[in-house]
Amino acid sequence: MIQPSDSLPIGGSEARDEKFDPPAERLGLLANGSSRRWDVAVDESLDRDEWSLELEGPQAYLVFQLQDLSVIPAALAFLRSGPRPSQVPDGHSSDSPLTLGRFGSASVSLVWDNEGVPRCFIIVGPEARSTLRLSLEAEDVPMLIEALQQVVNDLPKSSGE
Repeated sequence: MIQPSDSLPIGGSEARDEKFDPPAERLGLLANGSSRRWDVAVDESLDRDEWSLELEGPQAYLVFQLQDLSVIPAALAFLRSGPRPSQVPDGHSSDSPLTLGRFGSASVSLVWDNEGVPRCFIIVGPEARSTLRLSLEAEDVPMLIEALQQVVNDLPKSSGE
């Protein structure tokens, strides 16, 4: 038990155990957008070529590492395209997921619902086993499209085209 007379470091590098509390990554805001219930931001690492996407909606908040900046306009096109016919002759879904990046070691993807419901999922993890699915309902998709368009407009021209 810590007694009031015990001396504990409260700041500086001596207070941090580097194995368990690595220094915070330095980030800068690269692009952002918002539409009613959704806010989207892209942060870039100031130390290396890495980017993260922050999605904040009415029921979810997610930050993950982007594969690269080209996935932002690809995600915008994916959402604009809407769901495709749900079944092909062999009975499998004709929609394939769009991989956006990683949440730790898990992949993060967008995929349209294949059950005839006009919604999209953000999937964290593999398609089977332990997976998190965040639903983007029909009314969320146009808002996210609007916010992502603002993000694409903010991106440096070489990465947003």
